[in-house]
Amino acid sequence: MKQVERQDGTKVSYKGFKNVRHYELDYETYSEIPEVYVQRNTEGRLAKRSKQFSILIEEHIVVHLAKLTEDDEVNGIKYKAGSIFKLDSCTRSLNWKRGGSDNIPKKLIVIEYSFPTMERIKQSYDTFDSTDATEKNQEKLYGILQGVYDFTPKSSKIIKGQILSALNKACNFYYPKIWKTYGEINIKEDGLSGQVGAFIDEIKHLDSYIKNPSNWDQALVCSGLMAIKRYGTNCDEINEALFQIDERTYDNRSSVKGGLDHICYEWDAKRIFPEKVTSWDKECGLDNCVSFVLYWIDKHLSKDKQKKLGNNWRNYGKTYKDMFQQSQQVNILNAVLNIETV
Repeated sequence: MKQVERQDGTKVSYKGFKNVRHYELDYETYSEIPEVYVQRNTEGRLAKRSKQFSILIEEHIVVHLAKLTEDDEVNGIKYKAGSIFKLDSCTRSLNWKRGGSDNIPKKLIVIEYSFPTMERIKQSYDTFDSTDATEKNQEKLYGILQGVYDFTPKSSKIIKGQILSALNKACNFYYPKIWKTYGEINIKEDGLSGQVGAFIDEIKHLDSYIKNPSNWDQALVCSGLMAIKRYGTNCDEINEALFQIDERTYDNRSSVKGGLDHICYEWDAKRIFPEKVTSWDKECGLDNCVSFVLYWIDKHLSKDKQKKLGNNWRNYGKTYKDMFQQSQQVNILNAVLNIETV
């Protein structure tokens, strides 16, 4: 076999792989194979690509699988040697299962890779579905919640990953030495895993309260995450705030209002912030909008009714972390810095 030479005259060696094989597999057996554990939001992807897969063509029947050769464990979940996972074709598979194609393939052409660890399987998956090149950050969030933190959100807001600006700003407010600047929305997956880890309990709790996704813009999501972190998931007043913001109910009969009435009224009337944006330092940006919400949430907890904002409200977001118990801050920060990404 003639060797390939580089321009400098050095020869490139040939290499074979014994851990790769190919074979035919009937559709019924294939359909029972689970997705790899970091697979993104298949439902969301199918909604965008259903037309593309409406007609079965030859290229659709080539699929890639991975077999685990040794027992392994990820985030407390044990995987046995011999387990097989789909590396690609997950959207096609769901479409076939729902009858979205004109035909179902009788057999699939399988290329199967054998790897000793789930981490290596994850790396293989990334070559088919690169998180840095082809995948939107919103889809990354869903995969991280499921694959890293074993959490499946219920609200469409979080399923679609529509909290990235809010999460990024919440991390900046609470951990400014780690997340310093605006514009880190295109953060790589390991960094996004850290941001999710910093607020995973708060994300889970907020998810259970979002019934009306359109009522939650980035400022309200950010404020919700920060308030839950400060007061905890068992605080009745915070849970009341989350419920009222989601319902967008308020009493506007008097100019002297409770904190939640001020929040919901402003988000309907748009008198102070007519065009809310996700930039940080704009007049209607996240710095001011989040500070406004947190200020009034605290007034709600203290049962203070006021006609207008106090003089110190603009600094509320930046000083909010200083109101948090130091020991809790250190524990959470350590968890973020030592987080295991998969």
